[in-house]
Amino acid sequence: MEFMEAVLKRRSYRGQFIDKPISQKDLDIIIEAARWSPSPFNIQPWEILIVTHQESKNALADLMSESMASQMADGRFLQDVSLWMNLSRNEWSRRGEGVMIDDHMDVPGFIKDKTRLRPLLKNAKNMSFLGKLGLGKIGAAKFVELVRETPLIIIILMNTQKRSPGENRVTWMLLGMGAFIENILLAATSLDIGTHFINAPLETHRDREKLRGIFSIPDNYEPVGLLRAGYLLREGEAPAEPLTSVRLKPARFVHYEQFKDLEER
Repeated sequence: MEFMEAVLKRRSYRGQFIDKPISQKDLDIIIEAARWSPSPFNIQPWEILIVTHQESKNALADLMSESMASQMADGRFLQDVSLWMNLSRNEWSRRGEGVMIDDHMDVPGFIKDKTRLRPLLKNAKNMSFLGKLGLGKIGAAKFVELVRETPLIIIILMNTQKRSPGENRVTWMLLGMGAFIENILLAATSLDIGTHFINAPLETHRDREKLRGIFSIPDNYEPVGLLRAGYLLREGEAPAEPLTSVRLKPARFVHYEQFKDLEER
């Protein structure tokens, strides 16, 4: 697969993967791609934890259920999420950013015109009472089951003792971690392996501490990403078209020589 093909084909895959373990050969390719990621001063602050045992996946799924339920009870979190929800394909295409509501929650089938949900989104913080009633775990059930069934989980860690020089060291380290994660995603895509961020357990300090306990992660390693991964195709199947997504047009974010407000372009 050519580089730009992998870039354009990469998606967060929120469906089921086929029931097949990722081969060590393919896993080694992903690790090798990650290993050669750039990092300031070549400090390479990353480590990864590969998880395949069912007991560990079940423990992470249980933590994810708790995490998502807590988020559903957090009015501020819900209001922030609502800013990035699109209720129609036309709206999504026009904005060029955010996500489709269908990809993140099960909208009842009888609601044919999802734009009618606009008043609810505008007041999403008021829906936190549903989470406090325990309904958050019901909404999270689909994603929790995907974690239990996934062939492989990658936990991405940043070694905070590998300090980058300079006052802005945290930014430099995060730049390296971002490059590391992107190399993993693109290498996986080139092998027809789907990936999906399942970062809900990283949202709060409490949940991160629980994650440390499950996987015996030392205090100086900060979990910065959780990925589920698995094959998208059975042997002999033809590659599928990339899942639909949108991006901003270059004119919305590219500046030349001097920064200009969008209204000035």
